[in-house]
Amino acid sequence: AARAFPSRIVTEVTPASTFYPAEDYHQDYFSKNPFQPYCQAVAAPKVAKVRKVFK
Repeated sequence: AARAFPSRIVTEVTPASTFYPAEDYHQDYFSKNPFQPYCQAVAAPKVAKVRKVFK
């Protein structure tokens, strides 16, 4: 493997802090806004792939 960085890159996994659910208008964003550019360009292809794999 190529050495792009001088040392190893390490990710620390720590316990999650307090969780606060998002407001209602953030819930089910993709299903409520399927034609938003982000949903079309990023989310829709991922959803299609998952649906195909778990069909």
